[in-house]
Amino acid sequence: MIRHFKITLLSPLFYYTKAESGVASTTPFIGDLALIYATNFALSQNNDITYQTKSKPDYEEIKNLGFLWTIARPLKVKRTQVYARYTSPISDGMVRKDLIELMGKALFKNYFHVQGIEVGSMFQASFIGELNLPNKFTLRIGNGRDCLILLEEINEPEKDVWVNYYTITKIFNKTFKLKEGFTIEPVLAQYIIVKGLNREDLKKLEEIIL
Repeated sequence: MIRHFKITLLSPLFYYTKAESGVASTTPFIGDLALIYATNFALSQNNDITYQTKSKPDYEEIKNLGFLWTIARPLKVKRTQVYARYTSPISDGMVRKDLIELMGKALFKNYFHVQGIEVGSMFQASFIGELNLPNKFTLRIGNGRDCLILLEEINEPEKDVWVNYYTITKIFNKTFKLKEGFTIEPVLAQYIIVKGLNREDLKKLEEIIL
């Protein structure tokens, strides 16, 4: 089953993917892996994955969940202003003489600049699988799941579909042929975005994965 969803940010989204003019910025897309883990967490599809606490995910674990998201590609996006994020141990008001002395010997600044995606920004994503999702629901994603998103089912995608080549070929170990008309944008090691898919391409992907 293939279903399509419009996604609206109900709070700002931060997950830093690149540095631009000294600012750690968020590339305007929502990762398929983030959506898979968030969906599993919200619906408790697999408790072993849902409530594991670990520093680094083992992506192989999602192969048996029985569903897949595409990349949530931007429809209408606005960036947040640039914020200064403090990393100092006393940035939250905990003043200690020993920490202040240590900070004076530090080689680096105790803050960095960040920029995310603003509230109200919209994306689209397609869901492949038999999981019984509501027509309208929310998920939490982003750094520390601090961003709330609203997902609303739509009949058809408004624009071309984006998928993650890494997920298909490295995690699911499937062959995905790149055809003329596709464009590829490597963003992170685990996010290699393939753009330009249509309905027929999605159907072929469903056959490959499920």
